[in-house]
Amino acid sequence: MGKIVKSFCFLVFFGVLVEGLNIWPMPNSVNHGHQIMYLSNDFALKSDGSKYNDASGILKDAFSRLLDVIEVDHVIDSNFSHFDPMAILHGIHVIVWSQNDELQYGVDESYKLSIPSHGTQVYAHIEAQTVYGVLHGLQTFSQLCRFNLTNRAIEVHQVPWYIIDQPRFFYRGLLIDTSRHYLPLPIIKNVIDSMTYAKLNVLHWHIVDTQSFPLEIPSFPKLWNGAYSISERYTMADAAEIVSYAQRRGISVLAEIDVPGHALSWY
Repeated sequence: MGKIVKSFCFLVFFGVLVEGLNIWPMPNSVNHGHQIMYLSNDFALKSDGSKYNDASGILKDAFSRLLDVIEVDHVIDSNFSHFDPMAILHGIHVIVWSQNDELQYGVDESYKLSIPSHGTQVYAHIEAQTVYGVLHGLQTFSQLCRFNLTNRAIEVHQVPWYIIDQPRFFYRGLLIDTSRHYLPLPIIKNVIDSMTYAKLNVLHWHIVDTQSFPLEIPSFPKLWNGAYSISERYTMADAAEIVSYAQRRGISVLAEIDVPGHALSWY
């Protein structure tokens, strides 16, 4: 067993890190070259030709988070005059074929990501059936970016890139248990944000159990008297906020409320 583990570690280290394919999880299909592109300081999002109008702002917010991750906003006015203008990446062109942004089990999360190696007004391209596929494409793009301290520019190495990807499993979840250990809303949001980095899509929220009942149930207002304390409770508005926050990041919330067992906190 030890030899198998060592062999696996050898393959991961030399097959992924040395080649520079630091993408997690590894996409279904990856092709790349050996050139470098540089992100423009006015790196922008284009969505012309897309059927999705982003009325809810999911795509716009995701692009803003991308800039925060790759720190384009923090580049100190790189002088691109000494760079080949054909090697400047001006933004990402996104095409979403579905107008629907309803998040449900089995939603299409596939995407295609391509980054040309040269040209005038070069844009990376992400094409997906739904906006949730685009979210994964943006996450993959962020993993291809590096900050060069010498020229103070964001670089994308090994271009051109052509990636085709879709999740292997429809359910990719993480469980939190607030019945045994209360978590404030900002912490739960941090958990949700971290899930997006690994392209997880279900937050299993074990919200109540024998130990405590922190959730407000308007039709049974005394139930949350079983919370650890008054300050360790979730209102219905809190729960709705978490569901909305997660949905905008492509994550469904699966709330677990045990009945009829595990109910000592009810008394």
